[in-house]
Amino acid sequence: MNSIIDPFERFDLNIMEAGYDSVDSSWHRFVTFFPYYRIYYIVSGHALIYLQDEVLELFPGKMYFIPAFSVFDAHCDEILTHYWIHFNLDTITEKYLTICRPKNQAETLSTDENIFRMVVDSVKKPGKEKSIRDAVASEGLSKYLFSRFLPERENIAASEGFRFIPVLQYIEKNFDRPITNLELGQILYLSPTYFSNLFTKQFGVSPQKYILQKRLNSAAILLFESTKSIKEIAFECGFDNEAYFNRQFRKFMGVPPGKYRKLSFSMNS
Repeated sequence: MNSIIDPFERFDLNIMEAGYDSVDSSWHRFVTFFPYYRIYYIVSGHALIYLQDEVLELFPGKMYFIPAFSVFDAHCDEILTHYWIHFNLDTITEKYLTICRPKNQAETLSTDENIFRMVVDSVKKPGKEKSIRDAVASEGLSKYLFSRFLPERENIAASEGFRFIPVLQYIEKNFDRPITNLELGQILYLSPTYFSNLFTKQFGVSPQKYILQKRLNSAAILLFESTKSIKEIAFECGFDNEAYFNRQFRKFMGVPPGKYRKLSFSMNS
């Protein structure tokens, strides 16, 4: 592990959308559906976001990072005014984040609100008015904001999870077909049972559940961003049975694929 300096020294960040909004108690109806990483800067109000393993309390003047597909519910007990940036990361950085978890809250600086405002103003510019300089500036500023949530270097060096990076890369390239614990274990020269036990200890889920979550995450993004049919998306994401895909998606996301797509369209319109 001493050879690992900092896996986050270089990463790609692609802004999907950004904005400045005030939301009320209806926020919980749509906050769970965005398939992107998010950074919030709270201007005023108060809310709770329910993540997979903790409850995140939002306060004015604070900055928060929300991982993709991690929000299960939210409660907004007063008008919440906030800046938000939704973005994607390159696949390697995504893998590192599963091993070295970032912070959900970062200390804020007096300049942060202005930085969010500049990013939002740049992203909101009409296409004809947006220059390459705008794109580079908004991406650089967003990277700076995101970097404030990254784990400390000593915590990165102490992680034993980096041995699983080749496994995660293999899953990323092959999740559209059946993957066995045997072939994953062979990557690390481990028996299927021993590999499965180590993987589950590291990530909190079994290899097969991780693969299922990867397939469902990818399906949610395609439902959100593409016009492909639900059947096409199911097969593209490694499901050979559309009915099984529908059941698993509803169990994972709380709504069937068709309703998820309608909700995403209504939010993007």
